Amino acid sequence: RKRLIFCKKYYIIIRQVKFMTIDLFNLVVNNKTINIDSDIIIPNEYLENSGIRRLNNIHFKGNIKKLVDDTYSLEGVLSGTMILADDITLEDYEYNFTSEIEENIEETSINLQKTLDITDILWQNILIEVPSKVVNDKNKNIKLEGNGWRLISEDDLNSKNNPLSELEDLLRKE
Repeated sequence: RKRLIFCKKYYIIIRQVKFMTIDLFNLVVNNKTINIDSDIIIPNEYLENSGIRRLNNIHFKGNIKKLVDDTYSLEGVLSGTMILADDITLEDYEYNFTSEIEENIEETSINLQKTLDITDILWQNILIEVPSKVVNDKNKNIKLEGNGWRLISEDDLNSKNNPLSELEDLLRKE
């Protein structure tokens, strides 16, 4: 159980490491806006099965407001660097991202201590920014061929110069 609780927390660095849980006392009692301007460290357990090797310099700057209907609004900008695997060479590739967050949060998300954990919202926005394909610029024109084989593109496959087009014609005749 302790491990699951640990995995569900993000950390914020403001001179020291703290949980990414926001105390809503001023917001609930005084109806003030809570400003957030913090670097975030995400535990490695979150990165498993996400395609992200590491996260560097993750920063969130924004605010939380209480709306008239007793819901809360989280707005801000999440930015940082993802270390991903290059799709061709599997080398580390740094991918900078920026995500604008505008979320409405229901009262049910707030616990009895009047705190709000925004970890799920931040993590979802990081995952949305993961590109489907990553290729380092130095690997874009790399030749993928060896002794007796070569990787061809879809365009080469459909062109007349395709060495496999004769084989395809034979298969169609049968």
